[in-house]
Amino acid sequence: MQLAGSLSQFPLRELIEMAVYSSVSGVLEVQVGDDTGRIFFRDGLPQHAELTVLQGVDAIGRMFAEHDSSFRFLADSTPVTPTLWMDPWEIIELAEHQAQTWAKVRPHVPALGAVPVLRIPRQKAQSLIGEDVRPLLALIDGRRSIPDIARDLAVTLIDVYVGVASLVQQQIVILAPLPPSQTAPPFEPGSDAGEKRDGFFERLIARALEEERRKSDPHQSEPRQSEPRQSEERRLR
Repeated sequence: MQLAGSLSQFPLRELIEMAVYSSVSGVLEVQVGDDTGRIFFRDGLPQHAELTVLQGVDAIGRMFAEHDSSFRFLADSTPVTPTLWMDPWEIIELAEHQAQTWAKVRPHVPALGAVPVLRIPRQKAQSLIGEDVRPLLALIDGRRSIPDIARDLAVTLIDVYVGVASLVQQQIVILAPLPPSQTAPPFEPGSDAGEKRDGFFERLIARALEEERRKSDPHQSEPRQSEPRQSEERRLR
């Protein structure tokens, strides 16, 4: 099974909720610029998320900052190493909160795996920043990527992205791309991808699309024979 669409029609929160309610196993892919974010589900529970150098809730939070990107859902049961252990609703709430921060960071740090490079002497840079940013500045050497700095500082990735974004705004650093050898490998679905189908999840998408068509066509007021009855719709919800 493969379903595709736009986040402008189906917000990411709704897609995750549909996957949970329908107990599907598969991969929800979200286009984020030139990269692809992936959320892996098993029996409806989020197991793992990845987006280039981001994993877990950090990756989902960045995906939540997208509002009109394309998505697709692929049925698949390939085992993954879990990076998500929280309740799905807690994951959603935390990711939505992070998305607000990502929306502010994104214009200044578009490449998630970028390597910050000083564009002015370190001593001068230290005189332009506050004490809270100095530990970050000390690790900017033109070799460490943003995730490397977060690991070495033992702080969350989102905090380092915020700090780097502020340094970019002050024109203290510029960003160099992450070497290709350090980027995450593309996900290859298992051999059974596309074979497993989940009618419930597919009906939810089809019903939403039908409602969009009816709204855009006022003459199409009568429900089609293939649509679920009102009682069935209430039960599915």
